[in-house]
Amino acid sequence: TLEELRRTHQRALSRDLVPAIYIEPMFATTNDADNRTAVAAAPADVLDLVGIAVHGPRKTIDKVVNGLK
Repeated sequence: TLEELRRTHQRALSRDLVPAIYIEPMFATTNDADNRTAVAAAPADVLDLVGIAVHGPRKTIDKVVNGLK
C-alpha cells in the first residue's frame, strides 16, 4: 500500500540508505532525465510512491522491510 511504501522509504532514509523510488508520474515519461524532473517536482512528504528499491547490508534491509508481505 502507499502507506507501507512511505513507511519503508522513511525507514531506509533513517538508516542512511539511498532508496530508488518510483512515483506514478514517472510512467508518463520516456527517459531518465524526465523521470528525475518528475521526482524533483514532487513534494517529498507526499510522494505518490508506487515502488521502492533499497540496497544494503542484509540486517539493515531486513529492518527496513519488516512487516511487508
